[in-house]
Amino acid sequence: MRAALPPLSREEAGARKTLTLGMISNPRSGGNKRGFAKIGAFLIANPQISHREAITPHDLAQALIDFAKQGIDLLIINGGDGTVQAVLTLLYTRKIFDQPPVLALLRAGTTSMLARDVGIDAEPLSALARIRDWALDGKLSTADMDERPILQLNPGDNQPPLCGMFFGAGAIPQGIDLFHQRLNPKGVRGELMPGLILLRLLLAVFRGNEKVLPPTAMNISLNGAAPQQYPCLFTLVTTLERLFLGLRPFWGDENAPLHLTTLETKPRHLLRHLPAILRGRRTRGIIRQNGYISHNAQQVDCAFKGRFTLDGELFDSSGFLRITAVGPAHFLRI
Repeated sequence: MRAALPPLSREEAGARKTLTLGMISNPRSGGNKRGFAKIGAFLIANPQISHREAITPHDLAQALIDFAKQGIDLLIINGGDGTVQAVLTLLYTRKIFDQPPVLALLRAGTTSMLARDVGIDAEPLSALARIRDWALDGKLSTADMDERPILQLNPGDNQPPLCGMFFGAGAIPQGIDLFHQRLNPKGVRGELMPGLILLRLLLAVFRGNEKVLPPTAMNISLNGAAPQQYPCLFTLVTTLERLFLGLRPFWGDENAPLHLTTLETKPRHLLRHLPAILRGRRTRGIIRQNGYISHNAQQVDCAFKGRFTLDGELFDSSGFLRITAVGPAHFLRI
């Protein structure tokens, strides 16, 4: 759900004469493995963009500390979903900036699901040129930004919180394993490969192949209510409005920032309801009794054993996770 940004005052709009731009690049991300030389040439020709390469969490933290000292207004993230997730975690748990900068996401990852929803709608080199030209105007206009809440995931057991925009458990991390280990050995980029993975998983569901997709026993509580137990095929929680291939499999109508969707193992009449589910359209048959659950919530508590993904990165659950909304973050959309 997009939220309207408050308009800048005349004084705020007029006071800023130049925007300070910073850019973090992960040279190992899917897109940068092939096109990083052209990005480097662009940066040499545009030295007004302060640039740091970052691979490790320490690299990222140091880059953000340096940018905070420089007073960066706009932070360009030239990396994949995992790089964006790491930056969001640092920005919203470490409080490196007094006020987090506006973020501009480039499609520089293997899938770049986050950038396709809240990033710049162009290939990285074209997006950089567009950002440069936009920044010459020197005004941070709210008309050019999208405001979104960020997921904060608290694992418990005194582990540090994580931030991102897409959480998935059950079949979703299994699909990511399949994507990287078996079906995408050459690192093909774009949305087609995740679509093929989805098709492969759906075939396993229709065939009832629990060896490929074993159910995940999960207790889920919304907004502090009593938990309910589900034998889950998958569970997702997101603040994105669009997943890969334009899918939006969430249809809750509550006024809350977190989209939750759970499909139970062996949902009834899945083939009939699948088109509506993938487009987020509620029908009479897409109900809890048939194994379909979707709500918007302020807080989601999950108790389960197994792995989960946050923006494509895989983690192990020790048993309990609490997901809340923080932020919001402001994304450049030009």
